[in-house]
Amino acid sequence: MRVGDRYELLSRLGQGGMGTVWHAHDELLGRDVAIKEVLFPPDLSETERQERHARTIREARSAARLSHPNVVTVHDVIEDQGRPWIVMELVAAPSLQSVIDAEGPLPPQRVAELGRQMVAALRAAHAAGIVHRDIKPSNVLVAGGDRAVITDFGIAAIEGDATLTGTGVLIGSPAYIAPERAGGAHAGPAADLWSLGATLYAAVEGRSPFERSGPVSTLAAIIAEEAPPSRNAGPLAPVLAGLLRREPADRMTAAEAERLLAATAEGTQPDVVAWTIPVAAPQPAPVAVAKPARRPAVMVLASGLAGALVVAAFGAVWLLGRHSNKTVPTATTSTAANRSGTSGGSGQTSPTAAPDFGQGTNPDSGSSPSTGRSASVSPAASFPQDWTTRSESDFSVSAPSAWSRRNDGDNFFYQDATTRYLLQISTTSWDGDPQSQAQSVGDHLAGTFPGYREATVTPVTYRGVPAADLDFAYDRSTGVERVKDRFFRVGGQAFAVYFRMPADQWPDSQRYLDPIFSSFQPR
Repeated sequence: MRVGDRYELLSRLGQGGMGTVWHAHDELLGRDVAIKEVLFPPDLSETERQERHARTIREARSAARLSHPNVVTVHDVIEDQGRPWIVMELVAAPSLQSVIDAEGPLPPQRVAELGRQMVAALRAAHAAGIVHRDIKPSNVLVAGGDRAVITDFGIAAIEGDATLTGTGVLIGSPAYIAPERAGGAHAGPAADLWSLGATLYAAVEGRSPFERSGPVSTLAAIIAEEAPPSRNAGPLAPVLAGLLRREPADRMTAAEAERLLAATAEGTQPDVVAWTIPVAAPQPAPVAVAKPARRPAVMVLASGLAGALVVAAFGAVWLLGRHSNKTVPTATTSTAANRSGTSGGSGQTSPTAAPDFGQGTNPDSGSSPSTGRSASVSPAASFPQDWTTRSESDFSVSAPSAWSRRNDGDNFFYQDATTRYLLQISTTSWDGDPQSQAQSVGDHLAGTFPGYREATVTPVTYRGVPAADLDFAYDRSTGVERVKDRFFRVGGQAFAVYFRMPADQWPDSQRYLDPIFSSFQPR
């Protein structure tokens, strides 16, 4: 398919709340680019659609004003098929969120170097009168040499242009929104700095300081609570404390943050005065109530929409196994979604974010992977208590009710705050048969996941259709993990289900895999 008479769409990188991001080829200039196809809600009136269309063009124009090595470049804005298309630089790299998912909390010195580049990009944007409004780990790509590239400036606001965002629409991901924005007040450049602080906190701790079980509780925490002190920040602690000050006027400036981050990145002790994160007063211990014993659930990175909150974000994501085996993406870009690993306008899911996961056979059990075996799970499988059905647009699945939820484009993550368990379901389309896709993803992960090993691809039958399980182990900073990643198609829709837990607990994996796979229902 061609748009604008010169851009040939090659493959979909990802999809998010604001549209779809494509890997495309610019036939005029002979280069690959990322193109964001902006899609509007079907229930808009013609007047609203025209206003949204005009706003998108203005926002893209504002992003095109930025020229900085740590910002994804907007090349062009075109109109085709009655929709705006934003043409961006294609950056083949995983998102910071994907790096965190794969490696766990990152060393403070490395985070400081990434943060130094990010704040330099924000200083350039703010000097041009542009506020990003959605800084978060999935909107930061980590290219070769740890070059940080901020994506998603396509929804940036030009200071003073109040018409860019419709009434009642809040752009951004709940866990990274500044208190003033969460409270409905005007947000200027200082809001981006707060989001930067939350992003750097997530990089050293593995999660946002305000992440809760859902968007409403997350926003409530941002408005009413202080950030808990970071356990792993080390020399980064003063920067996090300064950036996470609740009052914008009290917040650390971008110039000061850049100076301290540079010092930390160079391994020198930052010269600070007294930035400290207020510690919330201890709460009375809750009265213990006897409950049936159950295993701790999974930790998930959550965000989404709730009530009237519209999270119009579609940040970059490293599309792990959600790409066709022809183009197992190296990355995707982001212009508003997240989980893409390439920059350029994305909302994809790139080879980074969480992987897909598979079924319920223990890779350590000695089962022969050579022949296609049935992976169907008996409906009578033991079902742990305190599970709930999670309903998405393309599927429903049961997961422990305590697990938080987030989604980045085509990828849905369910995770627990106290364990390293992770469930990810991807609906990104891919070509070929499930076994070929599993092998292709495995080949890619071999060069992406640290210590990737013990990999097997096993053909199985799941829900009466051919499927394939990719089982493997890899190293995270928290220890060795085991993964089962299952690929299959139902009714023409491609799915990848990925489950991860610590290797030393894998013998108990069936307790989770059986109910997950028995409850999964495509829509």
